[in-house]
Amino acid sequence: MSEQPIHRRYVMIFAVACLAILLPVVVLNYLLGLRSLGGVAVVLEASRWQQETRGITYAPPLSANRPFKSARLFDRLPEINAVVFGSSTAMSITQEMFPPGVSIYNFSQTGNVLATVVGEVEFLLQSQPALKWFVVPFDWALGSPYWPGESRPQDLAPPQPDSPGEDAVPISQRLSDALSLPRVKNLAAILGGVARASSPYQAFGEMFMHNAGEPYRCSDGTPARDFDTIFRSTCTGFRYDGSATFANHEPLSPQRTQVLIASAVVPSSKYATALIKSGGDPNQRLLEQLAVGARVMRERGGALVLLLPPLLPGLDRALHEAPDTSAALARTRQVLAQWAVAARVVVIDAGASERFGCAANEFVDEHHALPACYARVFSRLQDYWSHPAAFAPGLWPGKQ
Repeated sequence: MSEQPIHRRYVMIFAVACLAILLPVVVLNYLLGLRSLGGVAVVLEASRWQQETRGITYAPPLSANRPFKSARLFDRLPEINAVVFGSSTAMSITQEMFPPGVSIYNFSQTGNVLATVVGEVEFLLQSQPALKWFVVPFDWALGSPYWPGESRPQDLAPPQPDSPGEDAVPISQRLSDALSLPRVKNLAAILGGVARASSPYQAFGEMFMHNAGEPYRCSDGTPARDFDTIFRSTCTGFRYDGSATFANHEPLSPQRTQVLIASAVVPSSKYATALIKSGGDPNQRLLEQLAVGARVMRERGGALVLLLPPLLPGLDRALHEAPDTSAALARTRQVLAQWAVAARVVVIDAGASERFGCAANEFVDEHHALPACYARVFSRLQDYWSHPAAFAPGLWPGKQ
């Protein structure tokens, strides 16, 4: 017998074996991806559930939360007078950090840059005259305040039931996602959980056929429901006030602090690149637009507050002392101090979080502070919300 038929038979057997292994993976992950890549229906269902229960949830994907946050914002508008903007660095800001009379929705979203935030501010200024307080993070450490260009006009209207849904995600993207390593690992964990469940058939149907898992309770008694197939039963997601639980992250250990800071101060780091390139000069056009917003909020009896988010203790100081970033960071604070006086704005400078007593284990990385750290910052601002005129415009709490 010639070797060619043997080789052909071997290739066919190998191809059939690969297909037998990959096909179930693709099919099951495709079913999971119908929800994990999002869609209008699941966004609205998750939003309705949270409005009814005040529980913890999110609409997938967790990394693209604008549709869900917009739906929640518009549901909450009748009962709020304050909005927190920004990126995920502000997601730990909760309602409990504000006094009675200031009712917030935390509208911060993953990866939100300052140009987009300014567009969001302008949209709500024009469309929601009942809002009196805006908290606008200034994420200098992540670079976007230095980017040139105008703000990006935003329409924050929530998705509608007749908007493009799941089909808006191309099939090719869904298939690629189904075969990605994180999805394959997640599928293995899910199937392991199904096998260990008291009722495997019910668990399989819940994971692969239903839009959401069954409601459950977090450790503090808050109801939760998972509309995605990852982070199941961990209370990961957004609270009723829009803040994030960060339950899918572990707090930093103090031992890692020095390693992270050493990596952050090198000129090529994400914390140094935009700072060095810009010389520390923020986008003046964005600051001008925020000054207009601040004037409107004062006329309503409230204020626009600029926030420099907390950084890992020691990181702000290290960037101030590093030869490549020292002058640029000092320039940023100088510009902001001058702008704040001219625009009559209080700038909460929480970058050096250790000044407020924050610790390394109150962070999940260099720039994402947990609620415990933010609570320390806002606890020293309780008088501001009732007597904003008592706080002099400028950087608060002053020089380091």
